[in-house]
Amino acid sequence: MKTQSTTNVEQVNPHSIIRNTELSNLYVIPSNYEMLKDNISTVGIITPLLVNSSTNIIVSGNLRHMIALELGLPLVPVFFIHLTNDLRLVSLSSNIHRVKSTLDKYKEMKLYKTLFPIKKGQRTDLNQELKVLKEERDTVLLSIPKDTQNKLNSIGLMCNEMYPDDPTRMEKYFKEIDKEKSTLNKVYKKVKNLYTKSKCMSVVSRGDYKEGCVTIFNKSSEILEELENESVNVSISSPPYWAMKLYQLDSNQLGQERSVEEYIDNLKKHYTEVYRVLKNDGSLFVNINDCCKGGEYQLVPQRFVLMMKSIGFILNDEFQWLKQNPRPTGGKRSVRRHEPIFHFVKSKDFYYNEEWLKGSLDESNSFTIGTTKECPKLTSSLDFYGGVLKTGVASTRELKAECAKNGVALDHQATFPLDVPMICLLMTSRPNDLILDSFNGTSVTGSAVMMLGEGRCFVGYEPSPEYMVASKLRLAEYELSNVA
Repeated sequence: MKTQSTTNVEQVNPHSIIRNTELSNLYVIPSNYEMLKDNISTVGIITPLLVNSSTNIIVSGNLRHMIALELGLPLVPVFFIHLTNDLRLVSLSSNIHRVKSTLDKYKEMKLYKTLFPIKKGQRTDLNQELKVLKEERDTVLLSIPKDTQNKLNSIGLMCNEMYPDDPTRMEKYFKEIDKEKSTLNKVYKKVKNLYTKSKCMSVVSRGDYKEGCVTIFNKSSEILEELENESVNVSISSPPYWAMKLYQLDSNQLGQERSVEEYIDNLKKHYTEVYRVLKNDGSLFVNINDCCKGGEYQLVPQRFVLMMKSIGFILNDEFQWLKQNPRPTGGKRSVRRHEPIFHFVKSKDFYYNEEWLKGSLDESNSFTIGTTKECPKLTSSLDFYGGVLKTGVASTRELKAECAKNGVALDHQATFPLDVPMICLLMTSRPNDLILDSFNGTSVTGSAVMMLGEGRCFVGYEPSPEYMVASKLRLAEYELSNVA
C-alpha cells in the first residue's frame, strides 16, 4: 500500500483533527487506558498522531487524541500523510502493535475478510491481484495464532446464529477471557455446548420424542404429570451421582448440591412420584453410588435407602455390579470396583420370575448360582466382564461416533451396560408391560425394553436436548413405528 507524506511533525490543536469513527467502532477502550492517560499527563504525547492530510481524519492515534481532549492539551504532535489507498487498511496496519482485547481481534478478523474477500480454496497463484491481497492479509494476521483465529471465528459464527439480535452475548464471552475469568478454550467449549443444545432442541419435535411404543419427555422427572397413578410395571433408573459429574445441563442440576443431605432431599421429590405411578405388584431398580469427600465416604447409598423407606418403598434385594473399569479412588483406601443396584417394591406380592434363568447361558457363573441347571438362582454380585447374556459391556464409543455425525458432542460416559436393565426386566416384567426410566440419559433402558420386545412399552424423562437426540439415535435401529 502506498502513501505520500511530508517529513515534518506539526503541533496542532486537537480540536482541528477528526476522530476515526471506524476505528472507534472496531476497538474497545483498552484495560490500560488510565495508565496511558497518567503517562501522557506526566510526559505529554511522545508518538505523533497519524492524520490523513486531505480529510484531517486520524489514521492512527484515536486513544491519544481522546486523552488529549480529556486533559485539555492545547497542542498535539501530528504527522500528516496523503493516502492513496483504503483508509481502513492503513489504520489496521498502523495498529498492529496495539494492545488488543479479544473482541478487538475478532473485529479485526471480520474487517480483514471484508477487505480481502478471498474464499477458502480460491486460486491466488493465477491472479496477481488476489495474490497480493492474500499476502497483505496474512502478514497483518501473523500477530494472531491460527488456532486463536479459528476459535474466535467459530465463537462468532455460533453466537450470531444463536443470538442474532443480541451481539452483547458474544461480547460477554470475550470479556470472560480478557478478565481472566476463563480461557479461550473453555469459552469455546462452553459456546459449542450451548450451540449443540440449541441445535438439538430444534431436532427433537417440541422437545419430546414419541415413536411407536417409545415416549421420552424432554423434562425433569420431578413431576410425572403425564403418567397416571399405578400405571407403571417396572422402573429402572440411575440418577446422577452426587458430586461426581457435571452434565450438559443448566445450573442447579441434580447431583451438584452443596451437601449430600440436599441431594437426598432432591432425589426424594423424584422417587415420591415414581412411588405414585408404580403398580402395587411392580418393581423399582436404582443404581446409585457413593463418593469419598474429605477423607471419608458419604454413605450416599445408605442414606438413599433410608429415604426410600420413608416414602413407603420396601427394600427387597441388593445387587453389587462389579465393574472391570472402575474409576480410581484416591487416598489410603482400595479402588472401589462395585456399585449397588437396589431392588425396591411397594408390596410383598410383587411379580417375580426366575424361569428365564433355566434357559440362560452362564458358563462363567457371572450372574447365577445353582447346583443344577434346573434350579439356578441369581447371585447378589453381577460380574459383567466380557458381557453377560451375549451383550456388550458398557461403552458409548459407537454412540458417540454416531452422535458426532449428527452434530451432537456427546459427553455421557456414565452409562450402565445393557445387561443391568435386561436382567431387571427378565426378573420382574411381563409382555405388554410399561417400563419407566425417570433418568433416561441416552436410553440404555429403552434399548433393553425394545430388544426384549413382546409388546413392552417404554417411557423416559430426560431434560438434556443432547441426550434426547442421542436416545433417538440409539433407538433408531429398532423399528419403533411398527410396534403398537
